[in-house]
Amino acid sequence: MKDKELEQRIQHALNAELSGLKTTSWQRDKYFENATGGYKVKRKLTYGLVLAIVLLLAAATAVAVALLSPKEVVEQVAVPMAQENDPDWKVNTEFSPEELAEFIRSANESGITIDENNAIMQALKNGEGFDEEETIMEVCRQAFGGSYSFWTLEQKHWFDEMMVAIGFADGPMWEMPGEGDLTEEEAKAKMIAALQEEFNDDMYQLDYGEEMNLADREKFRLALDYYPEALKDGTVWHLEAWPQGEEREDYYTAALDRDGNVLAAIARSRKAPAEAEEQRPKPTREKEEMMRIAAEGIREKLQKDIPLEDPEKFDWHANAIRQEENGAVWEISFGSKTREWGYCRAEVSEADNQVKVLMSDVGSITADNVMDRMEADKGPQCDWTNDVWAEVGTMTPYLEAETMEGKVVKATPWIAWREGLLTMEEAEEKAFRGTGVRTGSHYVACLIDSQPNPVWKIWIMEYSGDYRDLVVEVDAVTGELTDLDRFKTQSDWEPYYHTYTLHRTWARMELEENGPLYLAQVAVLHNFADLGLDLPEEWSIPIFNETFWKPEIDGHTVTFRCRWSNLPDYRVTVDADGIPTEAVELPSSGTEELPPDKMPGADLELY
Repeated sequence: MKDKELEQRIQHALNAELSGLKTTSWQRDKYFENATGGYKVKRKLTYGLVLAIVLLLAAATAVAVALLSPKEVVEQVAVPMAQENDPDWKVNTEFSPEELAEFIRSANESGITIDENNAIMQALKNGEGFDEEETIMEVCRQAFGGSYSFWTLEQKHWFDEMMVAIGFADGPMWEMPGEGDLTEEEAKAKMIAALQEEFNDDMYQLDYGEEMNLADREKFRLALDYYPEALKDGTVWHLEAWPQGEEREDYYTAALDRDGNVLAAIARSRKAPAEAEEQRPKPTREKEEMMRIAAEGIREKLQKDIPLEDPEKFDWHANAIRQEENGAVWEISFGSKTREWGYCRAEVSEADNQVKVLMSDVGSITADNVMDRMEADKGPQCDWTNDVWAEVGTMTPYLEAETMEGKVVKATPWIAWREGLLTMEEAEEKAFRGTGVRTGSHYVACLIDSQPNPVWKIWIMEYSGDYRDLVVEVDAVTGELTDLDRFKTQSDWEPYYHTYTLHRTWARMELEENGPLYLAQVAVLHNFADLGLDLPEEWSIPIFNETFWKPEIDGHTVTFRCRWSNLPDYRVTVDADGIPTEAVELPSSGTEELPPDKMPGADLELY
């Protein structure tokens, strides 16, 4: 998935969906940091043009102006700019290079500087645009001190209002305490007192024994959560405290109910345990040497003359992964930069130089591997032009196919754009207007030959509201939406080829080869599961698990009979192309009641 869209997807999904669970903003930020890398930026200008833009903007506003506070820079510069660059059918998520330059000038003018190594400044130097939310967030980090997790509720609420103003959210995620509630400071003081009392009990003086002062901002950062609707155990206020810059695994957390009663107070202070020395790999060789040994071993075992060491044809990575009695074991991976080869991954032992090939794709191009081979040559699918898709379309009819994906790819005629057809931008607008998505982006868009007219297949990811992933088919002549389906990004049960091939093509082939069961299972999930969650399907409707639902197949109709009386039955009927014509929820036929702690999603309580 494209970095930009992946980050947006993860951040908004975590913020919106996990906010109702027993997780904290600090935990959600950690999940986000662990799951994402840097932001992808685009739309390059030359460095000289960027410099000219900055100088021009500075000259245009050379007259003295009143200094703006960081919040005013956001409210008076960033938000209006973000609002003005949106077309009427979509929220634009990035500042253009020109807009980014103007924003940086305005910030500098008010005494706000961004580190030269920051990705925002790198984008400016490279003549690129940048994500609007992250640009605004950087100014707020300076204004409020550190990451979003440790801001006050008022600061979080204000930032959320700014995101609503630019169309990135439907409403503030963080509500303020109401009349009759404790104030933020009152709740914080109660929880700090409870934690200090707990900590100062002798049984918790594990390694340190010093007195703890959670109110000392130089030593501790506080992450506070407030839940207007109390959680299942009554939690309304939740506090976590984290030591500043110390290598310790301290854990301080407390919770209050609406009346200020302490529901939990847990204080642990200890040094972070060192990793067991015997578990650490102790390599004695250099990476380059192990790479060469792996390359020779792979060629010998596969009996192919593969130029794995050639930097123009392969990237490689090497890491010592475990320690054995006579030396470390390395994992070496090779990824091709061309479509001629695929990838190889092997383990190499320092003790005897033995090479074990773990995975490889070094044979001929087939319909089963053509997508991976083309990505090695042309980059990720999200960046493919329609000419690249058309090139794949000319190759696939002559390739062999063994897997279902390969057979569907082989049967899909991608074509180049021609006069008389909607452009990709026009088709994207039709897709956004037809689905009602306002804040989001298309990830993949390709043109497929079909009857009566060619079809644009577009995968849309929504960043707010229902956080949907939609795969849309748009008639390339009339602009009519001919198919609209859901898609779950983080799942094993829905392959990515569903997003770049026609629905009726893959569904018909699935029906002919395997019958209606899988198609019916997908239809149940698309119609009744919570696909807004980037979580395993078992946490929504585990329809693939016969412990819950046993399928009965009658022709093209599948009825899922539930064993449990407190879960429904489902019935799905598909037509000759495998497209669902009926998907209904039925009264349960179960005779036993499933205990609440065994219900799907019961283990979502993470706190």
